[in-house]
Amino acid sequence: MFALAATVMASAWLVSAQEQDNNAYHPHGAFAFIRTGERTPLIRPGPAVLTALGANQMYTLGSNFRTRYITGLSPNGLGQEHIAGMSPNILNNEQILVQTLDRQYLVSSAQAFMQGLYPPLAIANGTGSGDLLADGRALNFPLNGYQYANVQSSGELDPESIFLSGTQNCPIAQRDGLNYFTTDKFLETKAVNEDFYKSLSLDWFEGNIRQDQLDYTYALDIADYLTYQYAHNSTIYRRLANDSTYAGVYDKIHHLADEQAWYRYGNTSSSSTDADNQAIAGKTLAAVILGQFQKLIIDKNGGGDTTDMSYPLTFFFGEQDPIMSLISLMMADFRDDNFRSIPPYGSAIVFELFSTGTNVAFPKDEDNLWVRFYFHNGTSFENNQLIAFPIFGNGPSRTDMPWSEFQDMFSRIMMNSLSEWCTTCSSPSLFCWGVDNANITLVLPARSQKYKVTPAVAGVIGAIVTLVVAGLLFAVAMLVGGVRLHRNPRSKKSELGGFKGSAKLASDPDLSLTKNAAAPAGIVSFGNGDQKKGHERVGSWELRQKEFGPRSGNMTDESRRGSFDAIDAVASRPVEPHERV
Repeated sequence: MFALAATVMASAWLVSAQEQDNNAYHPHGAFAFIRTGERTPLIRPGPAVLTALGANQMYTLGSNFRTRYITGLSPNGLGQEHIAGMSPNILNNEQILVQTLDRQYLVSSAQAFMQGLYPPLAIANGTGSGDLLADGRALNFPLNGYQYANVQSSGELDPESIFLSGTQNCPIAQRDGLNYFTTDKFLETKAVNEDFYKSLSLDWFEGNIRQDQLDYTYALDIADYLTYQYAHNSTIYRRLANDSTYAGVYDKIHHLADEQAWYRYGNTSSSSTDADNQAIAGKTLAAVILGQFQKLIIDKNGGGDTTDMSYPLTFFFGEQDPIMSLISLMMADFRDDNFRSIPPYGSAIVFELFSTGTNVAFPKDEDNLWVRFYFHNGTSFENNQLIAFPIFGNGPSRTDMPWSEFQDMFSRIMMNSLSEWCTTCSSPSLFCWGVDNANITLVLPARSQKYKVTPAVAGVIGAIVTLVVAGLLFAVAMLVGGVRLHRNPRSKKSELGGFKGSAKLASDPDLSLTKNAAAPAGIVSFGNGDQKKGHERVGSWELRQKEFGPRSGNMTDESRRGSFDAIDAVASRPVEPHERV
């Protein structure tokens, strides 16, 4: 686990948020990726759920973010750097983007966090968001003015899910992460700690881990389970915390899990290749961070797209792997080994876009914009501030990066497009089927001022519109003007004659034809010499499947006329008299 709390005060190169003069530091936007609050173990039967402890962790974190960016003086666990223009009391969903995966514990984490960010507000105090009815009554929202945040959740079928978990449905990322299990380092660590894992009590895992799984191979599952048990099972807590027989066991379990997680999700600074596919979750996260700031800058300067909103505050909720991957890609773990650890529940990485000076307004010149990276260690608020860290190999005095440099460095580590992710991952996701060779950009081009449609895309759109319009006009002509399609048979004319000509047979008393006696589209005549058979009504709704052929697409799979054989037999059979008494 992160041990940053003990090293913060001793690290002279760490820059605190409070060291800035509030009159000179002006944040304009922030992006935070937050690890879920405490949840039940993932390997337990059934879906994992947020615990009451986890909900309170998220609520407290939301309250501290409120003090930092929105309004108020307390709680003051993250400092105070208010963003100008933020609605202080009534939630404005157009100012905040909240995104999660569609998992119960993540959605619930976001909801609990937003309760702290914008707590309930009753209309009785004159500033609430309730309704004033026609009869003069004031009506609050339920729960004394609960404010409903727009929490967007993405499932596996949503392209947006790659921003929250780039390894989901990415076989290549999963494969490269699991390559660690083939290394000498893994085999050595496994052998050294074999007796340690076998000494753990199987009862601690409630039958969800087998005896043969008490092994370094399952270090992440073991640590995840014992983290929950340590907080909720008093017997296990006393044994691990007070029993000298198990002294240091709990910490060692987490240390080994940290090591494995770093090799599986990070380890980019010492990677032997440039691909770093095990860190794809960090690459997609980098893309959305850069994209959010780019849109904010363009909108602030009046050149944005009104249909594509930017948000001063963005909060993503997920698991530890995107955090560890991005930290490794930014080389933050190169200077501090504490970053090679699983962040505790409620941890957050935060990026702030800011300017300095006496002018509070958003700067017109991008050269006056800066970006700073912060890390918040779980539920630890004793420092009363966010802690800034240098990234991309910068020294202790360079925690602030010029916007142009930040944009350049992030463009090097990020995943550039959805098609690149689909191709790199060899992903089976449904949304990848239509993006082969497509240039669907995840972030805006540098210094882009307008959103343009390429000539190729415009041509496709024009062709589709033309076909749709032509189809609609033809459908109207068929319905209103009586226009029909027909095929002129090559066989010789029927000698039956009649006012409908050869198109109407004796077996068709119910057949209605147009004035020129042409058979309507979908009615096909089958002749064989002079033998006449009844018409086949291929176009009827009951037989629509037959009209369009077999489902398999192979016309040899089933006979087009198979369902009509019995009808033809009856129609061609001579009338036979029957005498009945």
